[in-house]
Amino acid sequence: MNTLAHHAAIAQNLAAINSRVAALANSFAELAPRNAADEALIDVFSAAAADLLQSAQALKQIAYVPSQP
Repeated sequence: MNTLAHHAAIAQNLAAINSRVAALANSFAELAPRNAADEALIDVFSAAAADLLQSAQALKQIAYVPSQP
């Protein structure tokens, strides 16, 4: 199956995103409060995450139709 590289890359990217989210949480808790720009960017990230979730779930609905040679 040629999909393993895609899955591995996605897993690596998700780990990086989770790390950044944790770093932001730490920053908001210990360094400085959220501001309006932070709130707006969090809304953008949240919407992107919701879109990603829908796209990921949609992968399970794709039917295999081999291309003709």
